Amino acid sequence: MCRWFAYISPTEPCLLEDVLVTPKNSLSRQVHDHYLPQLIAHNPEDLHDADHQMTARNSIYNIDGLGVAWYTSSNSDFERGNTGESSDGILKEGLRPAVYKTVQPPINDLNFRSICANTETRVCFAHIRAASSTPIVSVNNHPFIFCRHAFMHNGVVSDFTKIKRGMCDQMSDAAYSGINGGTDSEHIAALYMTFLTDNGDASSFERDYPVEKMAEAMHKAVAAVVTLQRKLLGSKAQPNSLNLCATDGIKLVAYRFRNHATEQPPSLYYSTKAGTTLNRKYPDHPDGIDVPNRSAGKAVEDHGRHLIVASEPSTYKQEDWHLIGKNQCVLAGPESFEVRDVPYEKAWDAEDPNA
Repeated sequence: MCRWFAYISPTEPCLLEDVLVTPKNSLSRQVHDHYLPQLIAHNPEDLHDADHQMTARNSIYNIDGLGVAWYTSSNSDFERGNTGESSDGILKEGLRPAVYKTVQPPINDLNFRSICANTETRVCFAHIRAASSTPIVSVNNHPFIFCRHAFMHNGVVSDFTKIKRGMCDQMSDAAYSGINGGTDSEHIAALYMTFLTDNGDASSFERDYPVEKMAEAMHKAVAAVVTLQRKLLGSKAQPNSLNLCATDGIKLVAYRFRNHATEQPPSLYYSTKAGTTLNRKYPDHPDGIDVPNRSAGKAVEDHGRHLIVASEPSTYKQEDWHLIGKNQCVLAGPESFEVRDVPYEKAWDAEDPNA
């Protein structure tokens, strides 16, 4: 069920190849194999075999598309001098996302490999997809872009086709117009943008918003989905798996959510240290391999502050990774970092007919 990787730092760029390709458990290799330390059983009272915790909602083959968004200042660097004028009438200051999407297997996609080998960024979103019921085409690949904002999802909005119209009815015109594909994920992204901008027009997508506002918008999007399901489906409403992540190139909010009394959402981890091991300028290797002369690189303490949020750890140092708890969110800004419980109502608990 999909995998994703997010990196953000106010000062320290990463090389896409280092974080997405090189590690033995990099995102581009999480097509079949999975590494899930610290993960508790999905349903502690229903363990049918020793591999249960490794398989439930985590081990579907992720072969249905790749997407990468990396933030760059290239557009703003080439605005017209210091006049404040821009080529299209909208001055895009700061970082903006460049995007590459493909339905090719990532590790054998030469375009992807070339981009990764030659691109550095301080903010990266990357996602490999396991399609549920929508077509395998590039436009359905995450991350989804709304001007400066990027959004991605691992999981499923249950009974999406039954609540899709209700979701669309709650969207702003600008957010609805920004949908290019047919996935549940892009629709919840549009709900997020609607609440983030307070139903603003397309120009509101160019603004950055406080991280608390981002977290509030994400909760409202989740609440809108669950409320619609309860209203339209009643007791037949099924639980959702909503591992969500959004950034504006400055701040990041990530969500790990499942509305079931005992079952866990798909895996999600964070690290504030692994970026050093993932950067070839610094000592150590993500797989613990002894690389000649790598120890002659920069001192570890010189590495800038950063945050990685990912479906799975991509370095051998298990102690650098922390499993985000069920129904918790991560809020990160240039000077702040917090993990907190998300607002949750007991009435949201739904039954899983496949449990």
